[in-house]
Amino acid sequence: MTARSRRIAVAAACGAALLLTTTGAAQAEIPAPASSPSTGDVAALLAQMREQGIAQAGGSLADLRKQAAAAGPRTTATAMAAKSKLPKCRGTFKHAAATVVLQESMKHGIPWVVKLTAANAPQGRVNFNAKIFANKREANVYQEHPNKQWWYQFHGPLPRKFDVKGSKKDYKMQRGDDVSFLWTWRSVRDPRSGGYRVVNCEFKP
Repeated sequence: MTARSRRIAVAAACGAALLLTTTGAAQAEIPAPASSPSTGDVAALLAQMREQGIAQAGGSLADLRKQAAAAGPRTTATAMAAKSKLPKCRGTFKHAAATVVLQESMKHGIPWVVKLTAANAPQGRVNFNAKIFANKREANVYQEHPNKQWWYQFHGPLPRKFDVKGSKKDYKMQRGDDVSFLWTWRSVRDPRSGGYRVVNCEFKP
């Protein structure tokens, strides 16, 4: 190898090392997305809130857990009494995080609309998702809506008969079924920023 070719090889190696270092540094500066609870964790939290008679909540995941913990443990009798106070799955449910509108019927199930409040404006565009449980079955009815303006009017269905996630069987809601909605959103530009909105209700068209 000549002196010139050795100089070229050294320069190339240094350039490659610099590129790797720069790329690694840039990746390190990107904040990691906040961890999301598993479906099992979500189902358990919603069930706990429902059993405690918590009809709605919102804010961060930590806020939801604090609210559930604040309600404290209940006996079977008091849990049944609290659960019986859950509202029907229709009407307007207002909260500082988002306003929810539900309708219900034996024919159409529960169509819903979620409008984030102006407090979410700093998040800009968001990725929006929904997890919905009816009689302890997760409905496979919603795909994430990515990169939407925070003021977008999010909406979706919970048909009376729906595909059950993780099962080949359908489920048809019956009058009196417990229903839990969990809507989540994360800022596109800052995945650490986002929110949660919960509504627990009873299907009684």
